[in-house]
Amino acid sequence: MSSASSKSIYGDAEVRRRRTLDAAISLLDEGGYSALTIRAVAKRAGTSTGLIYQYFVDKQDIFAALLSESQLEMADFVNSLPRKQGLSALLESMISEFARHWERVGRLTTTWRDIEGMAGSDRESMRELHASVAVYNSALIRALTESAAAEGSRLIDDPALIHLVLSGLKGLSDTIVINIAKEVTPEYFVSFSARALARSITE
Repeated sequence: MSSASSKSIYGDAEVRRRRTLDAAISLLDEGGYSALTIRAVAKRAGTSTGLIYQYFVDKQDIFAALLSESQLEMADFVNSLPRKQGLSALLESMISEFARHWERVGRLTTTWRDIEGMAGSDRESMRELHASVAVYNSALIRALTESAAAEGSRLIDDPALIHLVLSGLKGLSDTIVINIAKEVTPEYFVSFSARALARSITE
């Protein structure tokens, strides 16, 4: 087999896996978690269910992979943000990107947990998900700490802080995604929220 053919859509395992995940994302966008079935993913990806099962045990595996990917992409994004402008600026930069990930897959996490009951939490995809969450949380805390220090402040020393920030980001993202705050511009809402969140986590 030639080098070119080994990299074709039919010969490259990573390309097939990527097509599967992209197909899953489009199904989630259109119909939520209930639209995510192995048959539907295979049809959308232009492949067979047998090939899907080579990479994923079931649809929960696919969803966990999408969540892991989202966490790692957000960790990379947070790591790339400048710290020198301070905590509010960092959070403002993060909110819109977090909202994009929330809209794509994060908002469906509760539905996924309700339907699947976190079945098979000892499987490989769930271990990878937990690892990706740890990577993102670590990147987030480091960025918050460094940005606070850059403006001469410091974070409240409390283990609940990371959960407050994550909950805040999720709530803000939901407000942005479903466009609840119609009386203010999205830009103002993001700026105001970033300043308020920064005040709530600094001494």
